[in-house]
Amino acid sequence: MKPIQFTVPVYGEGVFAILEDKKDNFYNYYHRHDEAQITYILKGKGTVMVGNILQAFQSGDVFIFKANEPHMFDRDMDDEEEIGDIHAIHIFVNQERMKKLYHIPEFELVRDYLDNLDFSKQVDRSHSESLLHYFTNLLVKTSMPRFTEFLSLLYTLALHDADAISLYSGVRNMTYSDKDGVRISQVYKYTFDHYAEEITVDQVASVVHMTPTSFCKFFKKHTMKTYISFLNEVRIEKACQLLVNHKTENIAEVAFQVGFNNVVHFNRVFKNVTHNSPRKYIAVHTHMN
Repeated sequence: MKPIQFTVPVYGEGVFAILEDKKDNFYNYYHRHDEAQITYILKGKGTVMVGNILQAFQSGDVFIFKANEPHMFDRDMDDEEEIGDIHAIHIFVNQERMKKLYHIPEFELVRDYLDNLDFSKQVDRSHSESLLHYFTNLLVKTSMPRFTEFLSLLYTLALHDADAISLYSGVRNMTYSDKDGVRISQVYKYTFDHYAEEITVDQVASVVHMTPTSFCKFFKKHTMKTYISFLNEVRIEKACQLLVNHKTENIAEVAFQVGFNNVVHFNRVFKNVTHNSPRKYIAVHTHMN
């Protein structure tokens, strides 16, 4: 896949780079890069998109994105509990350079982990807190201590790999041109920015300078779903965040806040996407907490 190409910070001949995000939002463009990425969300809630799937994320989540896997984070800007800057630490791993270490016998577990990173993953939340010190130490350490901290992180991720949650989207082998990738990114960003408004296929098609018919074929070809299906998934994910964060339990209010103008239709779409009614979803979430 070739969405917007992201170039990681320069790190000379090193095998990894680290980037600390502390601003008002994530890099919310659908993008890819040659390096694998390990991200720890210290502060912020919202939606993460990987390939053609999307799900909620929150503080304390850890994600591993395989090299060249298209992805993006979109912050929930209405989250009153997260007023202020988001905070995340991203580690970019150059797997080709890592191969220089593969001949070391003690490196076997990490080597196998990196070689078998065929799809993106989320670390089980029961393990994520124990990983935090690796990320914070990497920000302050230098030279050999920093490198050994990095290897320790990879080793720990490898140990817990069996518990990781697959984020395989089913589209990782699809390829398209840079031009098409930019179009897909524009569509996703427009959708995340305007999902609460009335959106038509004609409007979105005009964003990428295509006819509605051509756009529908284009989007289905590259995502294996219709644009309306994708839009509904985004809206329902945002609705789930409102319910989970206890913004309101008024179903009609939630429906209107995420772009539906018919509560009956909202209920039908919600159940189709989550396999639960909104009221059952609230009950289940309340029970879990």
